[in-house]
Amino acid sequence: MQKETLILASNNAGKLREMREILEPFGLEVRSQKEAGFTAEVAETGTTFQENAIIKAKAERLCLFPQ
Repeated sequence: MQKETLILASNNAGKLREMREILEPFGLEVRSQKEAGFTAEVAETGTTFQENAIIKAKAERLCLFPQ
């Protein structure tokens, strides 16, 4: 069975390590945005961590998986 891949909208080593520890036992491969080939800087213009995460995730999706 092939692992599903989750691209974390971050290059923070601590966040990446923590997410890998949590999700890999469930068969998810966790990759940083840099490991996935996304190197652009995204302006975090939201007013909350959640809004900024959504902004970054949308930018990565459009770059890595264009329609």
